[in-house]
Amino acid sequence: MSRVWLMFCLGLLPVWALAAEPDRGLPPEVDRLQRFLNKVKTLEADFYQRIENPEAGVPGESNGHISTSKPGRFRWDYQKPQEQTIVSDGETIWFYEPDLAQVTVSKASKLDQTPAVLLSSTVSLAQTFTWEIGEEPNLHIPAIRLFPRQSGSVKEIMLVLHPEREELLKLTTHDSLGHVSHFTFRGMRSNHPVAAERFRFAIPPGVDIIEDRSQSADPSR
Repeated sequence: MSRVWLMFCLGLLPVWALAAEPDRGLPPEVDRLQRFLNKVKTLEADFYQRIENPEAGVPGESNGHISTSKPGRFRWDYQKPQEQTIVSDGETIWFYEPDLAQVTVSKASKLDQTPAVLLSSTVSLAQTFTWEIGEEPNLHIPAIRLFPRQSGSVKEIMLVLHPEREELLKLTTHDSLGHVSHFTFRGMRSNHPVAAERFRFAIPPGVDIIEDRSQSADPSR
């Protein structure tokens, strides 16, 4: 699962960094999502992830905690079934796997567009995506399906906002290999102070360091 996640995290940034200027004529659901993304400066939440992998056959499940802070800083701490940490200070991304005693280091400037930084950067939805509006089948509330205008490893992102609160309930991605990653969030807190130390990573002694020098930062290549 770790390699699937790393591709998800490092798959597609410059386009996410477009200034999110007011877009005119957006559907109400998309306009609400744009206003939510513009408003969120920091965010913390617990998450549950379920990955459907057609090659493995059996879905993978994990959970942990996410912290983000604009611009470009995020931290995903996986707690179960195994500990993993993904940290970005806006310039460098560290992917630490304690059980393997290794950390993969990538430059954030090499990324394209990734859902991992959706909540930590500023994005103009109209410039970056086309969309479809439907219904989340379990919650029966509006769901927005986003399709990147630029091709990359992520083919589709679906987001579901709480119908009454400014809160992201669910995020689903589809990648070019057929993997589907479902994230659900609980206890979300936005625009509360998050310590800058959360987005710094000190490489532990004795850990193998892997420098990701690929153009696409795609570990499947």
